[in-house]
Amino acid sequence: MALSAASRYDRCPCAGHYERRTVEVQMTVEGKPVVVEGVEQGRCPMCRSRVYRAVVLEALEGVMRARRLPEAHA
Repeated sequence: MALSAASRYDRCPCAGHYERRTVEVQMTVEGKPVVVEGVEQGRCPMCRSRVYRAVVLEALEGVMRARRLPEAHA
């Protein structure tokens, strides 16, 4: 589900710069715990706010609806 290494995030409203990282997302799908690893996230080191790209949120939504996880995007 990770985007290319060249992908960038915009600036945070606090004036910091989001840093690209991968995280583990834990959720419950149909009453069962699910862990999705390697989820791309932007995180501001100054205020610690987190952002996700739309394609990542759509993929997580697909998991929540018990659909197959899409292939990695370039």
